[in-house]
Amino acid sequence: MNTASPPAVAAEGLAFSYASGGGLTRADLTLEAGAMAAVEGPSGSGKSTLLALLGLILSPSAGSLHITGTDTGALAPAERDLLRQRSIGIVLQDLGLLPFLSAWENVAAAFGPRLGRHRTAARDLLGDLGMAQLADSRVTELSGGQRQRIAVARAAVKQPVLILADEPTSGLDPKTANSVMNSLRSCAERGSAVLIVTHDSTVAGACDQRYVLDEGVLSTAHKETARKENLA
Repeated sequence: MNTASPPAVAAEGLAFSYASGGGLTRADLTLEAGAMAAVEGPSGSGKSTLLALLGLILSPSAGSLHITGTDTGALAPAERDLLRQRSIGIVLQDLGLLPFLSAWENVAAAFGPRLGRHRTAARDLLGDLGMAQLADSRVTELSGGQRQRIAVARAAVKQPVLILADEPTSGLDPKTANSVMNSLRSCAERGSAVLIVTHDSTVAGACDQRYVLDEGVLSTAHKETARKENLA
């Protein structure tokens, strides 16, 4: 009997079309727990749509999506919402941090409004990610890179199956970007599958899996092409 655990994410023929045109034509991907994957592609290629589908914000018009073996297409809307809240963490491009809260309070906010109940979990994770010294700082006092890492911690604090990161190193200098990537790698080492949408070939090259999204079609990046880009 096969007792192997199902992959964290398994998408087959995933597609979505907007009434105004565009969207995602086809996406096939499998992400195991603890893996980091990158999706590259030009603007308008369908990256935001892919993130919304994997994040259970949009429902696909075709194809299937399984999260740790659960067929998300068979779920009622309330069940989808619950699965997203429990199993998916999202790092938004605009971060969405609350400026009137401290770093640990922003991380604890992932659980809901009763921040004090989750103080220990938030502070422990910040420590695990090398950010213990930032825990009591207001996010308005932090640099862009530090705020980005706080957003990563908030996405990871509930130990989700999947973490989705939308351009997490955009606008950051190489050293700060590396710190953000280290935080995401730590999340993978804690057991989450991590999917990063990026325009940065260096970021993509640091991931375990690399995909290219072009004109709505997701494909695996050719290893030789990826190697040449990283050497360029």
